[in-house]
Amino acid sequence: MDNDREGGAGVRTPVRKRGGMAIPWRGPGHPPRPVAEEAGVTDGYPSGEISRPGIIEVRRPSDGSLLGEVPLCSPFDVLQAIERARSVQRQWIALTAEERFGKLARIAEIVGDHAEEIAESIQAETGKPRVEALTEVLVVMDLLRYYDEVAPRILRRQWVKTGWMIGKSAYLYREPYGVVGVICPWNYPFILPMDVVAAALYGGNAAVVKPSEYTPFTALKMIHLCRKAELPDGLVQVVPGAWKAGDALAGGGTDKVVFIGSSQTGRKVMARAAESLTPVALELGGKDAAVVFDDADLDRAANGVVFGAFFNAGQTCLSIERVFVMESVHDEFVAKVVALTEKLRVGTEGEFDIGPISTVAQLRVVEDQLEDALLRGARVLTGGGRLEDGSNLFLPTVLVDVDASMKVMWEETFGPILPIVRVKDEEEALRMVNVNPFGLFASLWTDDRERGERFGEKLRVGGVSINDVLSHYAIPGIPMGGVGESGFGRRRGLGGLEELTRSRSVVIHRTGLARELWWFPYNKKGEKLVKVLLETRQETGIRRVWAAFRSFFRRRSR
Repeated sequence: MDNDREGGAGVRTPVRKRGGMAIPWRGPGHPPRPVAEEAGVTDGYPSGEISRPGIIEVRRPSDGSLLGEVPLCSPFDVLQAIERARSVQRQWIALTAEERFGKLARIAEIVGDHAEEIAESIQAETGKPRVEALTEVLVVMDLLRYYDEVAPRILRRQWVKTGWMIGKSAYLYREPYGVVGVICPWNYPFILPMDVVAAALYGGNAAVVKPSEYTPFTALKMIHLCRKAELPDGLVQVVPGAWKAGDALAGGGTDKVVFIGSSQTGRKVMARAAESLTPVALELGGKDAAVVFDDADLDRAANGVVFGAFFNAGQTCLSIERVFVMESVHDEFVAKVVALTEKLRVGTEGEFDIGPISTVAQLRVVEDQLEDALLRGARVLTGGGRLEDGSNLFLPTVLVDVDASMKVMWEETFGPILPIVRVKDEEEALRMVNVNPFGLFASLWTDDRERGERFGEKLRVGGVSINDVLSHYAIPGIPMGGVGESGFGRRRGLGGLEELTRSRSVVIHRTGLARELWWFPYNKKGEKLVKVLLETRQETGIRRVWAAFRSFFRRRSR
């Protein structure tokens, strides 16, 4: 199965073997060597030998040149990785929580020490601007430090009141699932796997990560980071591969599967996992909307919408892909958006704002949606195609005169196209936002905060920003996730920790009674106790105490 939006990469042969490890042959003038060494890893693969010879060529989106090659993991390799992870996880959970947290605390520091190296890998594999690549590193560091702070509190025992069950104590605690399978797309090759891996490790799990075929090198950096932190070898494993590797991970006996990618592939992952009743968390596609109210600060709204729509060339699950603007401010807002969009710098070298579409398949999706919109009457105000023929740089595009018959209003675009729709009032905007089956995030632009909050409560989405956009990701305590076609489950924040652990309850009897009053055989005393409890439940505070005494002595006198 595809592991991301239109994911896929060609498989090339031959490979040579040296010392039991399959070594990709990189062509004339390049001596063969394990590509894992290039990522700072010497044996990060699940087994010493790739069972079916093959490699994946990884190319730079910026110019199509060969970045490197990775051995292709087969389904058998994935199953081996799962079993190895299961063995190592038993050792991991045998440590005390303090010992585990102590080791994990080092990862944030190590990520910071290697920030430039990681960002270089991200930029090479995705083509995004340098500042956006560095931002991925920053976001991961913040999340790791957040978990270091809150995990000890969230994962410790939580004592529970026992009510009328006198002589007993009870508590809850969260335990790991075991081995978590992680299937990630290519648009954020460091943030997305690290979000899940961080929560998995803090929760006491092991993780097996299947990265996108387009971005395996950045994922392999995780192995290097874990080694630097002296985590057990095999606790985190990366299995580069094509759809068969993703299929094997979804149905290969992990204890939980986390998938981030398209809704279509998410259904396949869920169906595969359901064969073994493996629980899943799915963060799927989005068609995030922005609503610009008639009282909005139009300068801030225009700047925010342009940033939210074109950050990472629109290849973000939280990208603004629909804008609904109140009629009275529509024309002025559109003019501001067009002016700002025309100033954006598109390129791959030096300083630029908009990088390439990372894959050819995704570029086709963007072009298909634009063509469909134009055929149905939409107008392009700026942009409208590739920077030049043969390039995968797509100009940021603003569309007007769009309607619900167009793909660009219904399907996830995942590219730099911004359709703007005129609406009469809040009711029409609400209806048009909620009618879409996706429900990830939305942004609202208004000078009346309470108005924005009231409107936001009516939206069928996982999160709302008021006079802001994309900032959710900069706040590590906020969980990420959606509703409807955008999936279920949560990533990041406390929700991320809870997603990858499960609660267990313990009740302890602390007195020396041979039997409880309500155990077999039933008798009048047991029935009397239940009736007293029923009566007291109708009162609160001191009245409940008085009701208990009154009921008990009244029944005793009978």
